[in-house]
Amino acid sequence: MKKAIPFLLLSAALMTTTMFVSCSDDDDVEVIDTLSGNYTGRDTLTFSVKGMNLNQPNTEDVSYAVKANKDGSIDVTLPSETFDFTAVKMGNIVQGSYTVSHIPYDSNKGVWYLDYAAQKDSAMVSIFGKTKKYEVKEGKITVSFRNDSVFVKNEHMFDGMPMALNGSFGGKK
Repeated sequence: MKKAIPFLLLSAALMTTTMFVSCSDDDDVEVIDTLSGNYTGRDTLTFSVKGMNLNQPNTEDVSYAVKANKDGSIDVTLPSETFDFTAVKMGNIVQGSYTVSHIPYDSNKGVWYLDYAAQKDSAMVSIFGKTKKYEVKEGKITVSFRNDSVFVKNEHMFDGMPMALNGSFGGKK
């Protein structure tokens, strides 16, 4: 019996070590890798200008690309998209594609969140028929996932524009 006790203790120690080794950060990487992909859906652009509150969905389905990074952050590529504001005599607003990189997971909020103004992203934007490259002066992006769906809230302002733009996207993989 005295010989069996050390053997049992050694076995328990080995099993505990094996259990701890199998609970690694690799599991998190596998989970976040499943988030990578293209999500198709509709985006809505909301902003206020000259006392008018405007809210318009884009004119067609678009695809947002999500890429998982090894550090647990994600990159989101916002597509080029057109919003029809002809009813308020603004014509179409076309916002070009750009990528917001290294959006970290915020465990307090339970979402991926980043104030990305410092990244100095830029996009080609067409307003009133004039196309120009604009740098993102202010930008906050929030990304959440549920099953095979992504939800993106992008609050941003381009340098030289008088209004903040708020994009809300929901799409499925």
